[in-house]
Amino acid sequence: MSCEHKRTEFLMRRDGVDYLRCLECDQVFEAEDLEQVPIYEDEEEPRRKRAS
Repeated sequence: MSCEHKRTEFLMRRDGVDYLRCLECDQVFEAEDLEQVPIYEDEEEPRRKRAS
């Protein structure tokens, strides 16, 4: 089973990149690697009619 990195601590910022360490597995990684990307559904938003 792989670690989900739920408990992390900030280590440092270098060249605009934040580095974190997982408190459970000790892995160090960039903060943006941990951020979840929102998932969008295939359905498009209904188009609105223009006011005349």
